[in-house]
Amino acid sequence: MKAVILAAGEGKRLGLGIPKALVKVNELSLIERAILFFTSLNIKDFVIVVGYKAEQVKRFLLESEVVSDKKISWVENEEFWRGNGLSVFCVRDYVEEHFLLSMVDHVFDTGPLLNFPQHLGDLVCVVDSNPRFVDFEEATKVFIEQDEVKRIGKNLTDYNAVDCGLFLCSRKIFPVLEEALEEGEEEWNDAKDRFARKFGARAFDLKGQFWLDVDTPEELLRAERLLRERECRR
Repeated sequence: MKAVILAAGEGKRLGLGIPKALVKVNELSLIERAILFFTSLNIKDFVIVVGYKAEQVKRFLLESEVVSDKKISWVENEEFWRGNGLSVFCVRDYVEEHFLLSMVDHVFDTGPLLNFPQHLGDLVCVVDSNPRFVDFEEATKVFIEQDEVKRIGKNLTDYNAVDCGLFLCSRKIFPVLEEALEEGEEEWNDAKDRFARKFGARAFDLKGQFWLDVDTPEELLRAERLLRERECRR
């Protein structure tokens, strides 16, 4: 199984002037952390979507020891400023029947997710019904019933979980993505919600286990502190 990492973003809200993928959390970049996470799930074949300062991201990663034994296919989204649903659609010729998908700015603890790749389905979303480190105003909300995802969206008012930015998908997602894009809905959230309503989607609930989204300077500082604390306890 391949892992797709969406790393095309500019990271404007972090305000560091570098691609979000290269932002370091305690001396390790977000893109390296994403690759190490998937490696812990025994994934060594990656599709990485780049966009903003694409060559800078490629050069950095190709010089990193993290990718020394990995296979990497690069996909460039030349319209990276559009919704990230377009970045997902760009990988349609690079993946097989099932693939894992993650945002580059999410950090996960491996333990609770070790068996996640075995939960095959057309769309399986990692969610958290008891999140500890989430800005609910910015989070993507999810409404689940008995491990089934019913609705997904930033503006949901009726929700009982949040989206963690990690997914298992089948190729069945691409026609739905294409349909959404043609109708002007360019966010990955739009396609996920459309798919869940049309075909159904499954939830993999972390139930309060450790994970982080690094999207703002405050979240970056918090991530550095929390990861240092976890490393000290080991």
